[in-house]
This record gives sequence, C-alpha cells and structure tokens, in this order.
Amino acid sequence: MPTNQQAYHMKRTGVFGSAFNPPTRGHLDVLRQAAPRFDKILLLPSVAHAFNKETIPLQKRLELLEAFCRDVEELPCKLEISTLEEEILASQPDSPVYTWSVLNTLSNQEPATEFTFIRGPDNAAQETWQRFYRYQDIERRWSIFTADESVSARSSYVRELLCQPEPELNLLQKWLTPSVMAMILEQRLYQANASIKRKHER
Repeated sequence: MPTNQQAYHMKRTGVFGSAFNPPTRGHLDVLRQAAPRFDKILLLPSVAHAFNKETIPLQKRLELLEAFCRDVEELPCKLEISTLEEEILASQPDSPVYTWSVLNTLSNQEPATEFTFIRGPDNAAQETWQRFYRYQDIERRWSIFTADESVSARSSYVRELLCQPEPELNLLQKWLTPSVMAMILEQRLYQANASIKRKHER
C-alpha cells in the first residue's frame, strides 16, 4: 500500500510570461532549464504590458507561439499556451495585467497546484524586478525559478534585425526556431521592407 505522501502528488506548474514578440531560442533556452522541475509550463503572452512594451497583435503572437511549440522537442514536461491575461484584462480593461494578478488568479483557480514563476535573467535584474507590481508579495507567496542566459537570443535583436534593409538570414536562424522564422518571413512580420522575403525564396 502506498503511503499518503506517495499517493498524493501536488501538481507543479511553471508560469512563463513574456511578450513573445516574437518567441526566440532564448525563450527555448529558459524552457529547457526550467522543464525538469515541472509537470507543465504555461506560456502566457502579455496582453496589457505593465512596462508599456509595443507588440504586434496578440492573435499573431499566439500563432507564432504555436509555431514555436511545434519546434520544441524532448522537454520532460508539457507546454500549454494560456490566454489567461486576456481574460483578466476583460475584467479590468483600464489596468495593466500584472504578474501578481496572473499568479493569484491561477492559485485561486487551482489551489491544489504548486505554481512557480519562471523568469529570465533580464527580469531578474534588481532594477527591473523591483518595478514588478507587488514583487515582494510574489517572493513571499510563490517560488521563483530564474534561468541563466546561456543563449543570447532576444526578441529585440530579431525586431531590430528585421528593420534593417538587408537583414542577415544566418542571424535569424541563430535566434529563431525554424517554424517561427518561416512564419515571420512568409507573412513579413516586423519587416521594414520586402527584400528579405525575396532573398529567402531564392
């Protein structure tokens, strides 16, 4: 007979919020570091960003995230895209959606689940982390997993590259997974002109 401790396993869920504008191999690196600790990781694209980041429309970022997930292989936990931020925004349309609000809503919805906030090294920097709404309450109530930056690939690098007249495709391949790169090129997302599309098709 299993003991009560053996019979009961609290679900462990990581919460990885980001603009995913677009999702990159940097995001993939964070997931690879975090995945062994969890049964599931929720990917939550931001809707009303607390730091006022400009993004392409949510639906397009969701499509990019779905393409990203198709490229992710051999993670020891499940990945799930969540639109919870959109639901929270609908109930408070005049306010940003804060990390604290997301974690609090998840914990109220699933009290038997142990939620952990996953953050990259950029958000872990003290000057950035202390700008998070109720960051001390987050620290007290939930555990936090901070990934190291072992892969230098950020969304801002991709956007800046695509604004150049002659972007380097080898850098895009370095920073993006294949399906995400293909979607960006085919739909000309983030691009200042169409020259990269023609180069990609040669």
